Amino acid sequence: MAASVLTYPGAEAALEDLLWPQAEPGGADPEQRLVVCGISWERYLTFDKRLGDDRPGPRLYYLEGELEIMTTSNKHERLKDWLAGFMDLFFDQTGIEIVPRGQATIRRALKEAGAEPDKSWCIGTEKTYPDLVLEIALTSGGIDKLAIYRRFQVSEVWFWRQDKLEVFALDSSVRYERLRKSRLLPALDISLLERCAAIESWRAARRAFRAGLARLSA
Repeated sequence: MAASVLTYPGAEAALEDLLWPQAEPGGADPEQRLVVCGISWERYLTFDKRLGDDRPGPRLYYLEGELEIMTTSNKHERLKDWLAGFMDLFFDQTGIEIVPRGQATIRRALKEAGAEPDKSWCIGTEKTYPDLVLEIALTSGGIDKLAIYRRFQVSEVWFWRQDKLEVFALDSSVRYERLRKSRLLPALDISLLERCAAIESWRAARRAFRAGLARLSA
């Protein structure tokens, strides 16, 4: 079993609880995360391979010996897809060329870092690492994602947290600073995106976002 890669007391039971969690009251799928320390780069790669390349989950993050294993909820997946859909509309409306990277794993062996972002994009042309990463952060804890993405020099990292979009951009000293708006996409109205994400109907949300984009470009 894949849990055998994580050789610490109780690892297998903890991993089974993570991969097959008990549903919460009301039928909502819980999100869970497990952080294991003392995992070598080779063990991280072995664990990832055992889970399989075409798995729906869990998602893995790695930084200098710490491995985070995370499952996602239905709400997490809905927000991820809705926000990515809004961004597709924005890129098309503004004529910005992109190369979608989706949830493609990014790794850097020399920096001992690995991540599976919720969504990611290269702006303009394809690059080794994305320019923009989106993370849906419905729960707290886990490995510092900004510390991971700094290893790849991702220009901007967006966190969706408590129904708001938080924008972090690399500064001249290669540190992330929080901004009120995107430096990569200054024309993006973040408040419009937040309002539309709160709409329960998928079609109504997309119509509202399109209408907002039309007003901005008028």
